[in-house]
Amino acid sequence: MYRFRTWGSKQIARVSQLEALDPLFEVLDGGIVLGALAGGAISFLLGALFGALNRGVAGALVGGLSAGILGIALGGLAGNLLRSRQGQVQAALDLKEGSGEYGPYDKVSGYVVLSPVRSGRIQGGKVLLVCRGFYAHDQDADGDALEPKLVRSVQTYHVQELPVIPSGTVRRGSPVRYPFQCELPQPLLPTHHGFGCSVRWSLHVDMEDPDEALGQCTQEIFVRAVTPIGVGARPERVSSSSAVGELIMALPRTTYAEGETLQGRLIVNPKDDLVARELRVLLLRVEHNPQGHDHVVYISGWNPDTGRFRGESRAEGQGTTYVWLEDEVDLAEEVHFAEAQKRLFDFQFHLPQQWRPTLQTEHGDVSWRVVATLARGNGRDLRVQQVITMHTGAPHIARVMASDLDVGDAVRAE
Repeated sequence: MYRFRTWGSKQIARVSQLEALDPLFEVLDGGIVLGALAGGAISFLLGALFGALNRGVAGALVGGLSAGILGIALGGLAGNLLRSRQGQVQAALDLKEGSGEYGPYDKVSGYVVLSPVRSGRIQGGKVLLVCRGFYAHDQDADGDALEPKLVRSVQTYHVQELPVIPSGTVRRGSPVRYPFQCELPQPLLPTHHGFGCSVRWSLHVDMEDPDEALGQCTQEIFVRAVTPIGVGARPERVSSSSAVGELIMALPRTTYAEGETLQGRLIVNPKDDLVARELRVLLLRVEHNPQGHDHVVYISGWNPDTGRFRGESRAEGQGTTYVWLEDEVDLAEEVHFAEAQKRLFDFQFHLPQQWRPTLQTEHGDVSWRVVATLARGNGRDLRVQQVITMHTGAPHIARVMASDLDVGDAVRAE
C-alpha cells in the first residue's frame, strides 16, 4: 500500500504540473484525486464482475458504471479524510553571484527556492557543499584481456551541511525562499576537469522526506585556482647541450592564466655545422596517479563525446601517467645551422580555457610543461623542458603579476 501511495503521489505531482489542470488542483487536493481514481477503478471492476455473474454482458456494463461512479465519490471522500498531509516540492538554487565562480576566502551564498506542487507538511531539508576528487588509473588486465582495465576512485575532500530549510507547511502555488551562506575551506582545492585527475565542487539540496525525489537538486560551482602574487613572474631559461651545440628555451615567466597567450623563444647555438630534421615546441599536460602498473600513456587525440582517445602506452615511470598533447608548433624542418652562428626562433601558444589548472593532491597531480626538441637525423636529439604553473584566475591579474617582462628579458637574463 505504501509503494502504491508513493507511486501515486509522484504521478499526481507530475499531472498537477499541466497548466490545463490547474483549476482542478487548486480546488482538489492530490489525496482526493488519488482516492477517487483508486475507488473508481476498484469499484468498476467489482461492479462489472458481479453484474456479469447476474446479468451477463449488459449486467457487467451497468454494474461497472454504477459501481464506478459510487466508487469515485466514496474514494474521493476517503482520500479527503485520510489523505497524506505530506507536501511535495521542487527545489532549485539561486546563487547571489550569478556566475557560480569563486576564489579563496569567497563566500558561497544564495537561496534555496522551494516550489510546492502539493500542499502539506514537509520535514525540512539542508544544503550541502561538497568537494570530491575523481582519479583514474590502469590496472593489469584480467584473464585473456589484451588491454589494461581502467579503474576510477572517488575521494571526498570536504562536506559542509547547512540545515536551512525548516519543517513546516507549504502551499501549492506559493514558492518560498530560504537564504544560505557557507565559506570555502582553506587551503582550497581548485575545480579541475581532467581525465586522470578531476576535482568537482557542487551544491546539493537534500530534503528530509525519503520519498521526495522532486526535492533533490544539484548544481556544480567552479572554484578558481590562483597563484600568490610574484610567484613565477621572473624570466626563466633552460638549456641542453652536446658536442654539436646548445638548445636554449627562454620564457618571460612561468605562471599563466587559462586563456592567455604564452610567448617564448628558442635559441640554437651550434658548436659545429648541424643539420636538424625538425625543430618543434610542444605544450603538454601531464596527469599522474601513484596507483597503476607503472606505465605512461602518450595521448595525441581525444574525442570528448565518446570518451575514446588515441595514444601510445609505454612501460615506464611509476603508477599511471597520462601525457596530453595540448598544442604544438613546428618551427623548422630540414634546416642547416652553421658553426657558431646563433639563431633565434619565437613561438607562442594560446592556453586553453577548460578548467584544468595545475593541481597537487596526495591522490594525483597535474602539471603543465613546455617541451622543445631539436631532432637530428644522424645523432642524439637535443631536448629542453620548462614546467609552468597554470591557474584559472583572471588573465589581467596574471599580466599585472608579470609586470612588463617580455621574451627579450628572458633571453638576456642569466
